[in-house]
Amino acid sequence: MNTKIGLLLPRSDMFPTLAGDILNGLKLVFKKKMDVAYTPSFIIEGTGNAADDSIIQKAEKLLLQEDVDLTIAFCSIFKLKELEGVFTAYKKPLLHIDLGGRILKKEHVSPNVLYHTLNIWQASYAAGRYAVNAFGKKAAIVGSYYDCGYQITEAFVQGLNEEGGKVEAFWVGPMDYKAESYDAMIEAIKQADPDFIYALFSYKEGEKVFRKIAGSEINGRIPILSNPLMNEETLEDYKIEKVTSIASWSLDDENPEMKSFITDYKSLYSENPNILSLMGFEIGQLVSKIIEKEHRIPSNIGEYMANKKIETPRGTVHYNAYNESYPATFKVRQFKFRKDNYQNVVTETLDASVASNQNEKFEESPLAGWQNPYICT
Repeated sequence: MNTKIGLLLPRSDMFPTLAGDILNGLKLVFKKKMDVAYTPSFIIEGTGNAADDSIIQKAEKLLLQEDVDLTIAFCSIFKLKELEGVFTAYKKPLLHIDLGGRILKKEHVSPNVLYHTLNIWQASYAAGRYAVNAFGKKAAIVGSYYDCGYQITEAFVQGLNEEGGKVEAFWVGPMDYKAESYDAMIEAIKQADPDFIYALFSYKEGEKVFRKIAGSEINGRIPILSNPLMNEETLEDYKIEKVTSIASWSLDDENPEMKSFITDYKSLYSENPNILSLMGFEIGQLVSKIIEKEHRIPSNIGEYMANKKIETPRGTVHYNAYNESYPATFKVRQFKFRKDNYQNVVTETLDASVASNQNEKFEESPLAGWQNPYICT
């Protein structure tokens, strides 16, 4: 059987190896677990920041010129309606992937489209609920100009408010963060005197913020609940204290499936996996499961996966009424420096079902903010 899979993959200045990491994780599944007769071929199209009209043209090229059996697209939610119309017209399946910075609406539901994410907004909603009970009701939100342009904050505040919490301060950094001192951020936190800080930054800017807080009087005094992307791939010892994050994953999880994934990935590619290669691996598991059972990819992939589940390094992943993946649990992760790097040590798990069907609460929220998908800059 010759299954052809097309991939629409963006670039990212924030994460330059994004496309390669996803592809490496995807290919690992087929190199390791499937009979060679079912190993698909991959046709890749670059899509820039995944938010302009060229993605529609490239999708049509994959369908009409390459005659692919499945298209996997990491693209903007603002392009989903157009893409859905194309794939419905040609009765072909679309698997949409991203980190989960946007909230799907009913208009995005189609039998031909399945959504697989790392569930960042759902974890943020759960984090808002968790924080009130773990730290207290008063929150100071500090975030980047970029990260606050998604619905991660909105989901967090919804969860916080449902538990009786309140936002005492909201500080957003400048667009050009490289010259920012973050003195104003520290002052805003001190004036608010919150029970905890919700920090919404990622990667390089997150590192700057950690250094600033670590050198301030609030370090260790006020607990920090951080965006999980602040805590990934960090080597420097900031001497920062009391940092917690909540996510659907931890690459430092001790469960056998995660350890096996990391061992196999390092063996094949001679480098450590990251969250993008993890997502690639999961969609490989999904596709391989479908091919092994059906010997094809059903055109109604969204409808086909309704109420089904797959086993992944994150644990069990289900699919809800919006044809979107959601995990069985969220991980509460303590950010700890061990030997020569930070680790996200899982200290407890939360039932993710509380966030699995929250989409309806956000149906009236406008699709505002950045056009490009989260971390595709």
